[in-house]
Amino acid sequence: MMIEDKIKWNDKYKSAPPAQKPSPLLLAYLERIGRGEVLDIAAGMGRHAKPLAAQGCHVDAIEWSDLALEALEKIPGVSAIEMDLEEACGLKKRYDAILCFNYLNRNLYPLMLTHLKPGGLLLFETFVQDDANEGAPGNPFFLLEKNELLHVFCSLYIIEYKESYIRKPNGQKALMASMAAQKLH
Repeated sequence: MMIEDKIKWNDKYKSAPPAQKPSPLLLAYLERIGRGEVLDIAAGMGRHAKPLAAQGCHVDAIEWSDLALEALEKIPGVSAIEMDLEEACGLKKRYDAILCFNYLNRNLYPLMLTHLKPGGLLLFETFVQDDANEGAPGNPFFLLEKNELLHVFCSLYIIEYKESYIRKPNGQKALMASMAAQKLH
């Protein structure tokens, strides 16, 4: 991403407060994640990092927006990492859980597989291409193909997967894919 993208995300966080509630997908797996090391990709203002840190996880939260980084730095147990996910990703650790919500960068698929510990969980939830989408990104580059996550992460044990319509707070509907998967070895 270029500096223009950073400005765009800062403006987005200034103009419209992001969702504060964690995704039901994350809430369903909090107990299973336990107190492990977690990577939160495109962490936003911390809606997923907060409940994980509160239960004793250490969360590495990757973000590009200055406003989001400031918010993340205030959460005990969270390490805010300024990183442009469109560029090289220099992670060195392996994680008990990796989260990716409302963000898609296909170049990160290998990173997710490499940096997930054996037994670790991948929670992935984002928009899917669909003609009926009203509240999804307009650029198809930022939308999953139907069943894409199942194909890409077929080396993992898929615990659950669904594609379903959600209603956004503004009433618009969008098709979302939600997946929980585990790396067995």
